[in-house]
Amino acid sequence: MALYQMDPLEIAGGWIHGYEVDPLPPGPHADPRQALDEVLLRYLVRSPCLIAFSGGRDSSALLAVAVALARLEGLPLPIPITLTYPDATDTDEADWQAHVLDHLGITERVVLVVHDEHDIVGPIATPLLHRHGLMWPPNVAPTWRMMDRARGGVLLTGESGDEVFGIKRITPLIKVLKARGRADRRLYLHAARALAPAWFRRRVARRQRYRQPWLREHVETLLARRYSEDVAAYALHAGRHAWQFVARRGTRRGYETFRTLGSEIGVEYGHPFQDAGFVGAVAAAAGFWGWTGRTTTMRYLFDDVLPRAVLERRTKATFNTAVFREHTRDFARQWNGDGVDTELVDPDVLRENWLSDFPHAPSTVLLQQAWLATTCISHRSPVSRGSTDPGRYARGGHRRPLE
Repeated sequence: MALYQMDPLEIAGGWIHGYEVDPLPPGPHADPRQALDEVLLRYLVRSPCLIAFSGGRDSSALLAVAVALARLEGLPLPIPITLTYPDATDTDEADWQAHVLDHLGITERVVLVVHDEHDIVGPIATPLLHRHGLMWPPNVAPTWRMMDRARGGVLLTGESGDEVFGIKRITPLIKVLKARGRADRRLYLHAARALAPAWFRRRVARRQRYRQPWLREHVETLLARRYSEDVAAYALHAGRHAWQFVARRGTRRGYETFRTLGSEIGVEYGHPFQDAGFVGAVAAAAGFWGWTGRTTTMRYLFDDVLPRAVLERRTKATFNTAVFREHTRDFARQWNGDGVDTELVDPDVLRENWLSDFPHAPSTVLLQQAWLATTCISHRSPVSRGSTDPGRYARGGHRRPLE
């Protein structure tokens, strides 16, 4: 399978907007846990079956359900595989990991120590860039390293849990109704916005959009339009909103990338929380109103396999400092601005971002584009310097959001 080729605006903004035009699968749907068990059983029969485990809620839930199912079916237990970053304290979840593993009675585990290996232009990513050129998502090194340990078997991740289990467009309205007049005033504003027409939600989304400082003003305007169209397309129906998350083009293209990379080394890659059967079952259970938030959703689905403390935790690790390391900084210091389209981005601002204490994640595709253009002539970008009409990318090659 050929990997997806991003257009210049997707590269500049670091995101793939739009949705696939796929309707929510018709019922009847299984219970969500039954649907998840059916997905996991296909993977648990293969060995080794590794599950990416950070200690966060999604990876913990996936591991807990898989362990319970393996014990019930008399299959080998899945093996958690954990990346640990001793030089990046914001990623530390060791206490949560121990809490979950003790609860599940799991002793076998793979732990990979990471220093600068997962840098966006580090020793793992760059050979892949040489072979395939730009890829989506750009941060492929962590998953590739775990797949390398799963050769001949399976690697499962909890990707898409945030989106499927998290807040939906209708959630603020549910909270207001349940509060019976005692809700925070700000919540009423969010509830009113959820009921507002699409044109108003587009305007609010454009105003509140995270701004990438390296983008030229006209490019920022075009990408703000793409972003606002995506936000305005969210369905008020909670179940349909959940389905839209897995119908995102960026989500689908990322899944295809990892399945393709895994096939190179005999690994089946899967993220069960994005499986159509499971998401369809969650959407059916959610119905129009859904739940009051991520925590209540997690309790509904996984209360029997994980402690409440794990399901209700509010903290979350961050990994930006783990992927922008010295390889990035060394490159940025000597970079002369080649390899990016200067009509779309400001190379000086881009360099400042890569050298800052907290580089912006959406700049990673541009970093790899610049690295390829200056280190590997055969992969020089077709949009490195020279005239480009960004308007043509806004007019074509971008699917309309789901209505």
